[in-house]
Amino acid sequence: MLWIIVAILLGISLLTWIFLIFSLIQENRYATLFIDMLPFYQPLNFFALLSVVISSYLILYIYEWSPPRWIAPLVLSIGIILNLSLIYPFRRWSNYYRLSVYAGFLDELKKEQYSVKRFSEYDHTSQLDKNKIHIFLRHDVDLSLNRLLNIIKLEIEKDIISTSFFRLHSEKYVFEKAIPIIQYLQSEGFEIGFHYEVLSQTKGNTEEALDLFAKELNKLREYIPIKVVSHHGDKYSNQKIWPLVDKTKLDVWSAYDMKKDIYITDTGGKNMIKHPGFHIFDKLKEAKSGDVVQILIHADWWY
Repeated sequence: MLWIIVAILLGISLLTWIFLIFSLIQENRYATLFIDMLPFYQPLNFFALLSVVISSYLILYIYEWSPPRWIAPLVLSIGIILNLSLIYPFRRWSNYYRLSVYAGFLDELKKEQYSVKRFSEYDHTSQLDKNKIHIFLRHDVDLSLNRLLNIIKLEIEKDIISTSFFRLHSEKYVFEKAIPIIQYLQSEGFEIGFHYEVLSQTKGNTEEALDLFAKELNKLREYIPIKVVSHHGDKYSNQKIWPLVDKTKLDVWSAYDMKKDIYITDTGGKNMIKHPGFHIFDKLKEAKSGDVVQILIHADWWY
């Protein structure tokens, strides 16, 4: 009976550490597909260690503190090593993705040299004020509506506007749940865009994708005026459909059509840290008066 308990405890520890390591490899975004559990990563790590400690004690008890009692300290040592090896990556990750870090960045954008604009305010003829650095802040809403609202709350507090691009086929939220949020954002002065993934939905069929693009754009327009789009990235490379879209007929343009001097993005997570001591937000310091800076922030990373 005790061996069954030991096996269960060690199995739980092993599965927990496998999940945590995989999440770190995926820059922790993997967990948002199931539940918003990033705040629980460190407790899970110590829970796994506690299970190993209990297992080690039970092993010693089973063998009555006699040979092969070396099994217990071996199991415990492995558990401690795994636990300690995960603490630093979690702490480093959280230091870069805290909402407080994003709030500090928003404070920077409020300085006099910056002009934060909606994408609809972009002048394609480049007739922008040469005395300002023009900021176009956007969010691709891939997985988490709750995380987006946390980001938006900060932007409202800081009086900063942004443009949010919504999917119609997210793995995490159904579009119907996004409608009240879309309407709320509009009422607060924010802009809405279409985060299209039509090639993914049609398994690479270009003709069907073009038809679906128009249908889904019009579906969004039932709730909100849409002028700007961005593609969702996956194996089907949704951006390939864009040159074939009748932009004049649909009266739409892509965020990637913007002529920008600096592009800041947290896409892929790892891009947040270019090298030790350099956060991607530091790239804003390279901007000069008259520059156009597009900033893409995925709310899924931030907590």
